[in-house]
Amino acid sequence: MFANSTPVTSVNGWIVIQQRIDGSQSFNQTWSTYKSGFGIYYRNFWLGLEKMHQLTASADYRLRFEVLIGGKWYSDEYDHFKINSKLEMYSINVSGYCGDKADVLNYPNSNYVHNGMKFSTPDQDNDRTASNCASTHSSGNWFNACSCQNVNGPYGSSKFFYVGYPTYSRMMMKRNV
Repeated sequence: MFANSTPVTSVNGWIVIQQRIDGSQSFNQTWSTYKSGFGIYYRNFWLGLEKMHQLTASADYRLRFEVLIGGKWYSDEYDHFKINSKLEMYSINVSGYCGDKADVLNYPNSNYVHNGMKFSTPDQDNDRTASNCASTHSSGNWFNACSCQNVNGPYGSSKFFYVGYPTYSRMMMKRNV
């Protein structure tokens, strides 16, 4: 548990940092809410950017995406995962991809690369476009121009994930040993 008593959910040693199982929780939240975390940890949930930063600053972590698309599960992993500090707008850094679908954080079209991007919310525009991608996509994410993946977008939206329409998504992190 963290100082604010947020429970930490673990799946086979992976810490759940994001989970969508239905549309009952809006992920169209403010910067402050994404920073501290929201939702119900065993349902629709966001751990919090500050907690992710604290964890990844203390050790080397892996990142895993799991999505259910058209009744089939897909997973993608990165060997190294870090969320930078608030001063760096909680930018994300990943490397060492392997997975089923596509490298969603380093998509070949540079406009859609999430890796290295600062986190944006509708009230805190940190993307690289003149528009506010977080406002356009009703979510918080590491937007560039504007998205390749958007697991925090409106549930069931075509803008939810570029490789299909998931009915379930989860992001998890695990300490490298």
